[in-house]
Amino acid sequence: MDTLLRHWHMLRRIPRHPRKVSTAALEEHLDHAGYPTSRRTIQRDLDKLSAEFPLITDGNKPSGWSWAADAELFDVPGMDTSAALTFHMVEEYLSRLLPKGCLSAISPHFQRADAILGQLEGTALKNWPNKVRIVQRTQVLKPPTIAPEVMTTVYEALFHDRRFLGTYRSRNEKKEREFVVNPLGLIFSDPVVYLAATLWDYDDVRLYALHRFSSARMLADGISRPSGFRFDEYLNKGAVEFPATDAAGPSNLVFRMKEDVARHLFESPLSKDQKIKPDQEGWVQITATVKNTQQLRWWLLGFGDKVEVLAPEGLRGEFVGIVESLRQIYL
Repeated sequence: MDTLLRHWHMLRRIPRHPRKVSTAALEEHLDHAGYPTSRRTIQRDLDKLSAEFPLITDGNKPSGWSWAADAELFDVPGMDTSAALTFHMVEEYLSRLLPKGCLSAISPHFQRADAILGQLEGTALKNWPNKVRIVQRTQVLKPPTIAPEVMTTVYEALFHDRRFLGTYRSRNEKKEREFVVNPLGLIFSDPVVYLAATLWDYDDVRLYALHRFSSARMLADGISRPSGFRFDEYLNKGAVEFPATDAAGPSNLVFRMKEDVARHLFESPLSKDQKIKPDQEGWVQITATVKNTQQLRWWLLGFGDKVEVLAPEGLRGEFVGIVESLRQIYL
């Protein structure tokens, strides 16, 4: 029984390719788990297990071991039909939002789920995926490609609170730059994955799109965390909503909107203090306290001539300028 449990612990500890684990690391893990054994025994176990399971080695000395990248999911207890259905729906939803690299780690679960659902005959569960669809109301964009090795390094560095050396190209720059990154948090915003981080020993937190990293290498040093930094507080200040100014705080928004267009705001208000009252025929006036962000501007512009910004004065002035620019383009 001890041998079986030792093998089980080893199999669970081995990562999927391209990650790998050394026999020394497996020896340490088994020792902590209560199954101490020699490194030579571990090597013999791995040789035997690789004949039955899709385990691969890099051939180095000391060798690194991995599950094959396309290895079928091996788990106990096995996945039931309800879990398979859940994974199928999760795959359909997340595949539209996340880069493929982000889903690769759990793709074996998706493949196993599809296999289980494919074996069902004449059951309600088999037909359920054909009865549910997820539809986004915004314009759907294809997720950018993230280098798998970059994603793996960033995830591990974030998990272990360690720095990494990254090569990055900003959107407005032609040349790449290399710098030491202190990862603080990941943000999934529509199709783009952002890393909230500081550089070297600076305290200013900025966002870096993962797909703009061409390389990333983990460092041994722990991260330098800004004093008092709280991830949720950072997000609540509107970091991902792209503040319109450096001091973008709450703003008292007043605008007119076509009544038929504004119907959704009766059910899904902009804020807790939102108020809607009749205006001219076919129009309503809406007031709400909102964050002064670029995202707010994109949302308002999406309604075209069905909306008129009344306040604040600065925002109305921006829209007047936009209208003038559009007039010069189209007329």
